[in-house]
Amino acid sequence: MKPAPAPLYNVESLRRSVQSLTVELLAVYEELALLYSVGAQIGRLTDENQIAAVALKEAIEISSADCGWVALWDGERLRVHESCRMGVAVETMDHINQAVLESLFQRDKRDFVSHTLKQEYKLGEADAPSRFLASALALEGSLRGYLCLGRREAGSVFLSPDQKLIHAVSVLTAVELENVRLQRSELEKQRLVNELELARTIQQSLLPRDFSCAAFLDAAGISEPCNEIGGDFFDLIAIDADLCTVVIADVSGKGPPAALQAAMVQGIVHAVSRSCPVLPSLMATLNECLLARSVADRFITTFAATLNSSGRLHYSNGGHTAPLWIRTDGQVIELTEGGPLLGLFAKPRYSQGSVQLSTGDLMVLYTDGVTEAEDPQGNPFGTARLLDWARDQRGRLPAEVKESLIGTVGRFCGGRRQADDRSVLVIRYKGSQTQ
Repeated sequence: MKPAPAPLYNVESLRRSVQSLTVELLAVYEELALLYSVGAQIGRLTDENQIAAVALKEAIEISSADCGWVALWDGERLRVHESCRMGVAVETMDHINQAVLESLFQRDKRDFVSHTLKQEYKLGEADAPSRFLASALALEGSLRGYLCLGRREAGSVFLSPDQKLIHAVSVLTAVELENVRLQRSELEKQRLVNELELARTIQQSLLPRDFSCAAFLDAAGISEPCNEIGGDFFDLIAIDADLCTVVIADVSGKGPPAALQAAMVQGIVHAVSRSCPVLPSLMATLNECLLARSVADRFITTFAATLNSSGRLHYSNGGHTAPLWIRTDGQVIELTEGGPLLGLFAKPRYSQGSVQLSTGDLMVLYTDGVTEAEDPQGNPFGTARLLDWARDQRGRLPAEVKESLIGTVGRFCGGRRQADDRSVLVIRYKGSQTQ
C-alpha cells in the first residue's frame, strides 16, 4: 500500500493569511495599548468632569473624530460640563442633545450611530456633524450618560471596529465614574459618622458631669438616645448654696433636629432659671421662647423643680411623664401638678406643686422612652410596672436606682431595638447640713 502524497501548500496564500493575521494582532495590540493608556490617565483622577474630559480627548484622537462631548445625567437632565466639549458650539450640542440624546436616555437605548445625522434631524448649524456616534456610559444596567463623537460630512463613517473601540472606552469611563461615586459616597458616609459622633460627644458634654451640685443631695443620671443623638436632656443647676433647679425634658422627634432643639431648650433654661426661680413664670417664659423659635409641629414635655436645703420641693410639670417621689416608708407618689406641654399653645397656665422631702427620700425623673419601651411582642413597659419597680427602691443610692431601672427595662425589652430616647435622673435628698 502506497503512502498518501503530502499535501501541496500555496506559499503565497499562506503568506497572505499570516500577513492578515499579523495585521489583526497588531490592531488588537494597538487597541489594548490605547485602552491601557486611557485607563492609566483617568484612573488617577477623582473628579467626574476631569475623567469625562480625558476620556473624550482620547476617544477623539483614537477615532479621528472632528468633535465630541460627554453628557452625564444629573438626576434631572443630561448635562455637559464646559471641559467635556470639543470642536462643537454649545448651541449645536444642545440641539443634538434635545433632538437625539434625551430620547435615547428615556428609552434606555445604549448605543446610537447615524451617518446622515445632519440631514436626518434637519440640523442647520454649520458645525453640526453628519457622522454621529453615541456610546452609552453604562454599568450593571445603570445608564449614566453618553460619550458622543462626530465627523463632518466629508469624513468617513463609523465602522464596526470604531464602534467597538469607543464602546470599550465608554465602559472603562463608566467604571471609573462609578468608582469615584462610590468613593465619594463612602467618604460622605464617613463624614456623617464623624459628625454624628462629634454631635453625640457635644450632647453628652451638655449633661451634668458632676452631680454634686449641692451639698444636700446626691444624684445620678443617664441619657440613651435611640440613634446617635436624641432629644432628651436633664440638668441640675445650682442657684446658690441652698437652692438647686432640676429639669428634665423630651423634644418630640428623634435624631439631629430633636437634638438641636433640646440644646436650645437647655440653653434657655440655664439663662432663665437663675433670674426666674418661680416655676410657673419659668415654664411660661420657656413656652414663649419656644413658640418664637420652634419649628412647626415640634413640642416639648418638661418637668422643672427647685429643691432647697431644707427639703422643700416646688415643681411644675409641663406635659411630662410624672416623676416618682419614693419616700423612705416605701410610698410612691407621682408628681403631676403643672400644665400642658410646651411650644404649642399661646399663654398657657402652669400651676406649681409643693412637697416636703425627708432625709433619704428619692426622686426618679424619666422620659417616656422608659414607659413606652416594648418587649418582643410589642407590649409596653408601662406605668404600672414602673410603680411596682419603684416600691422596691427605698433606701438605695441614686446610682443603684438608676442602674436598676435601666437594667429592668432592658431585660423587659428582651433585645428589642430601642425605639425612643431614654433618660433617667435619680436624686436623693440627704438632709439639711444644719440638721
